[in-house]
Amino acid sequence: GFKIADEVESLINGDNVSSRVKGLAVQLAGMIQTVTRIKPDFLLVLGDREESIATALVGAYMNIPVAHIGGGDRVVGNVDDQVRHAVTKLAHLHFVTNKESYERVIKLGEQPFRVFNTGNPGLDRLNKAPHLTAAELSQRLGFDIKEDEPFIILIQHVISTESECGYFQMKQTLEAVKRLQIKTILSYPNSDAGSQQIIKAINEYKDLRFLHVTKNIPRLEFVNLMRRAGCMLGNSSAGILEAPLLKLPVINVGNRQKGRLHAENVQFVPHDVDAICNAVTKALFDRSYREKVAKCSNPYGDGHSSEKIAEILATIPINKKLLVKDITY
Repeated sequence: GFKIADEVESLINGDNVSSRVKGLAVQLAGMIQTVTRIKPDFLLVLGDREESIATALVGAYMNIPVAHIGGGDRVVGNVDDQVRHAVTKLAHLHFVTNKESYERVIKLGEQPFRVFNTGNPGLDRLNKAPHLTAAELSQRLGFDIKEDEPFIILIQHVISTESECGYFQMKQTLEAVKRLQIKTILSYPNSDAGSQQIIKAINEYKDLRFLHVTKNIPRLEFVNLMRRAGCMLGNSSAGILEAPLLKLPVINVGNRQKGRLHAENVQFVPHDVDAICNAVTKALFDRSYREKVAKCSNPYGDGHSSEKIAEILATIPINKKLLVKDITY
């Protein structure tokens, strides 16, 4: 593994739209100190969150090449989409996860020598995660997982442009779970503005006998849950990026992830109880649909992205050509 060079404060507790911006400012100040001290050859950033743009800004101003994983993806209706494209313009190297994103980064004016379609490195961990038996998984998580019993994984985050609707949106999903009466494992949302509204709705349903609520699921246990689940429900990016590799049906509720490249394992539905129930029933019990999902291919790579990224970082020259960016139009 890697030695942790430093720990940078980042999270500002709060449930309003200013919290993430304040957290970004804290990260920016901390990253400047860390980078000044350790003098890295590259700054490697992932995705579309505050830490990505804070780190990319530091690299751009301090003449340290920034390598960005996950640029060029398209997600409608969330500020993360804007952040992702802003990081693309700040970064010096782009490790995109699919062909569409490669073409989109090129269209943003990035020079082709900077852009590599390496696939999604998150898939690498899926392949390498040890397999746990149902008994081991049950013991680790504190609730019963049976070999022959279908269950749902539910993860639903707030949408940044719809933060005031979080309570209603989560309530629709949980009302569908209540109607279906199928074992459901629910993990808390992220800390974005509006998340407390989602938690408020969760608290109203947490005593359902078939609902198991947890604040966090460790990575190994989460991968093994995905391997065994009947379907995934909510709006987590794991349903788009990782679930196809495991042939896991996904019901994506609402606008989060809408517009993103996806495999045939994903059904998109509105925040409507009937629509959610119908989609879950199809995902769990429609044999022809499940056979279709079992044959789907993942547009985000084959689970061998990390080696490609490491090889490029180890061999590309750090010179003026890399550091001085020029737009192609």
